Amino acid sequence: MNSITKVYLTEIIFKKISETIDTYRESKKQQYDNEPYPGATDEEVLDFIISIPFFDDRLKDFLLGNLAEETIIVSQAWENEFIKKSVAWANSFEWLQGNDYFIAQLNNNELNKSDAFLKLPY
Repeated sequence: MNSITKVYLTEIIFKKISETIDTYRESKKQQYDNEPYPGATDEEVLDFIISIPFFDDRLKDFLLGNLAEETIIVSQAWENEFIKKSVAWANSFEWLQGNDYFIAQLNNNELNKSDAFLKLPY
């Protein structure tokens, strides 16, 4: 079991979405002074957290700083699952090309009925 912070988890998200952020930006027609902006912005990380259909609302609230907890205790398996789900969404058509909010809402309805939904471990 490891004690991790929301900063640690958002850094994982930052690293994963930075790998494909140019594709995301191109599809959203976002311009950053016509110069490549290295890595994802804070706004893009927030968009990712809000739109990812693989995390429940409580986990999203933790990542966004809306909970009193600053750290959580997780197993290595939970952390690996967090990374897998972050990578899956970062590389998905819905995130890179689609209407994130609409697709995420549809996926959330389906995922709520399955074990594919990652929740806080407590």
